[in-house]
This record gives sequence, structure tokens and C-alpha cells, in this order.
Amino acid sequence: MQAEYEEVMSAYGEAEGNLRAGRFAEARRVARRALAEEGPDARLFLVVGRAHAAENEDDHDDRAEEAYREGLDAFPDDLDLLAAYAELCLASDYMDRPARHRRGPELARRVSELAPGSPQALRVERRGPGVRGPKPPSASRTQLHDARHVLAAVGDPATAAARARTQAQARPEDDRLAVLAETLTALARPGRAPARWVVRAPLRTALLRGAWCVALLLAVPALHLSAWTRLAVFVFLPASLAVNALLRRARDRAAARPPAPPADIPAAPAFPALPPVPGYSRRELTAGIAILAGVVAAAAVSGIWSYRQYAAYPHYTVSAPDRLQGLARQDTSPARVRIENVIDPIMAGNGGRTFTYVYGPDPDRPALMLWGATGDFHDATADTLSSIQQVAGAAGYVVHTTWTADPGRLGGSMRCMTYDVANSPMVNCTWLDKGSLGSVYFADEGRPREAAAALARSAREGVLHLGSGSGSEI
Repeated sequence: MQAEYEEVMSAYGEAEGNLRAGRFAEARRVARRALAEEGPDARLFLVVGRAHAAENEDDHDDRAEEAYREGLDAFPDDLDLLAAYAELCLASDYMDRPARHRRGPELARRVSELAPGSPQALRVERRGPGVRGPKPPSASRTQLHDARHVLAAVGDPATAAARARTQAQARPEDDRLAVLAETLTALARPGRAPARWVVRAPLRTALLRGAWCVALLLAVPALHLSAWTRLAVFVFLPASLAVNALLRRARDRAAARPPAPPADIPAAPAFPALPPVPGYSRRELTAGIAILAGVVAAAAVSGIWSYRQYAAYPHYTVSAPDRLQGLARQDTSPARVRIENVIDPIMAGNGGRTFTYVYGPDPDRPALMLWGATGDFHDATADTLSSIQQVAGAAGYVVHTTWTADPGRLGGSMRCMTYDVANSPMVNCTWLDKGSLGSVYFADEGRPREAAAALARSAREGVLHLGSGSGSEI
């Protein structure tokens, strides 16, 4: 007798291990071989039926029903066989398998009569007595619900874990208790307080993360932060992945535990069953929809707002003063005509509105020249400044020094250089912002760099106005 029991136990352990590992055909083969060699055993019939049902195909469902009926013929009051057969019947399609479907409520009542309040009875009850049982909660939702329920009732994580382990040892066949024990044991370890907080308050955690995402997405354009700042919405992702990995490993450890002993071995005293896992409440659904809608709306607003900021550019009015740095404006200077003939065709192709001004006592040899264009230059880069100034080197002028200068109150960027034209030292400062670009040329009289840049800024600011223009002297 002992040898037969050991053979059955060994075959059941091997078959159950294959079933949990997803090797359904191998589980059926091992169980059927043991049944043929050792005779009927309720646990082996259960493995065969579950291994067929796990295939989720009509032919396998038929074979699962055959296995359950064969087992119940030999063990008519076995709770696990009755519960598994009831679940199969309740989940069947009443159009394709009407006879099987009608047997579901009868089997469910039989389980409740034999063991009211048992895990098998509660599992069947969740399927419901209707036409088709409701979809059972996912393993992760059941795991979170049970852990939250016990932590709220017990309070101390270590005590909760110890009690869960005691219950799981007393009911080794109960997968739900095994998952609960592994979960609470993992959560009770030192340094797991943040994970316990997530398990205890999932809705509050979701609201906190949603609020963070919305605030950050809107802060990027509001505070003119870098677009890369949006990546901070994923700051909680590592913690979430860590908690999910912790919970998944707990489920894996529970699934990998040794098989429960056969039904004819005396079991330890039963503990009160865990409450049924409720469906998603209206509060949870409303909060989830609100969080999702808020994050999506914030992302859309942030993107549109940032693009409008990027594409926006200042609209200038061009109005040159009559005098600049004590120099009179020369509107009929031949130098102005030469510059316009070069600049106008180039900038016209870029959609810019050009302007050119010269100042000095001699119209043929101006002391200061200024040209530029206004329009949409938001796509232009700092390389544009270098390309404009490279014209001097291409023309054969000797370039001495270059430097980046302060662009002044109109913003953007400015780059200056000194060079020689026919042995005459000159200074050129070129500016660029989203609404304008241009260059200022004047003689190099040995001014310090900052003084030369200040003269160029005064020329730029004297010509470009965000309001109405002015013709007075600077």
C-alpha cells in the first residue's frame, strides 16, 4: 500500500509540475500512464482534465469533460473534480454545448452543499449561476487584493506574513493562499516600505503619478524648460517595474512549490477563506479614466504650446534713425545700392523683408553700414552667423579674430570679427534671432571688443522696433 501511494504521489508530482510549466501534453501523458498502471486517483483525473481545458480548444474541452466525468464516477464527492467540472460547464457556450452548459449550475450547487465557504465553492460562485460565468479576476489583481486585505487587517507586515505562511502550510492545495504567503513574505523584508505603500494604496499612488505627469508636462512650456525635461514623467517607472517584478516573482515561487498531498492524506485544520475579489468599482474606473484623460490632455497641450513657442518669432517694424553715433544717414549712397543689389535677391528667396542703411559724412565711403532682414527665422541656427561671415574670407579679406558677443535686449545671438579690406581694418558683427538677421560693418579704430559689440547693438536696436519706428537720433 505504501509503495502504491509513493508511486501515485511521484506520478502526480511529475504531472502537476508539467501542468504548471505549461507542458500540457506531457502532463496528460504522465497522468494517464499512472492511471493505467496504478488505478483510479482523483488528483490524476483532475490533472488530465485541467491539462485538456488549458488548451482552450473545443476538442480538448470535450476530452476534459470526459476526464472529469470518469473521475467523478470513481470519486463522486471529490470537491476539486466537481469544482473544475462546474467551471468548465459554466464557461461553455450555451449555443455550442447546451447540455454541458446546463450541468454547470447543478454542479455548482453540489459543491456548495458539500463544502460551503470552501475555496472550491467560492471559486465556482465567482463564475456565477448565470448563462456564462463572469471572467475571474486576474492573478495580479487577486494577489494585490489579498495582500492589501491582510495588511489592513493585521497591520504589522512581519506578523501578516507569518500568519499567511501558517495558513498556506495548513492548506497546501490552495494556490491563492500560497501566493499570499509568498507576497507578504517578500513585502515584509527590510527596505520594502515603499512597495508596501504601493500595495496598500494603489489608487492614491496612481493619482500621485498622474498629477506629477500633468504638472511636469505643463511646466515645460510654461517655464520654458528643455524638451528633454518631459522624460522626467518616467521617474516612477523604475519603482513600478521593481514592484511588479517583486509581485511576479512571488507568484512564480508559489507556482513552483511542491504538489499538495493526495486527498486521502489527513489535512491540517482549515482556516477562514479569503473574501472574493471584487470587480473594479465605479470609483476606480472613474479615477483611471480621469488620470488617463488628464495625462493625454496635458501631453497634447504641452506639445502644442511648445511648438507654438518654438515657431513664434518677434514681428519687427524697421525704422532707421536720422543719425547714429553722431553719423548722418545717407539714403542715396552708392554703397547702399551695391549692398541692396546683393542682399535683396538672396533674402527674397528666404521670404525675408530686407533693409539697408549707411551712415557717415562721405556717401561714397560710409563710416557704418547696416543690412538685415525681418521675417520668420525660427529654423535658423547659429551656423547661419558663421556662413554669413565666411563671405569675407571667400572675398579674399584677411580675417584676424572672431568672438561671440552679447546680443543685447533683443536677444538671439551675435558674432563679431575683425578683418582687413584693402589694408583698412574693419569690424563686422552679425546677429540672428527668430524674427531677424543682419550685419553691421564699421572701421576698426582700436575699440575693445565689448565697445565694438556695443556699437553694433546700438545700430541693431536703433533700426528694429517691436512697436512703431522712430526717426530720432540715438
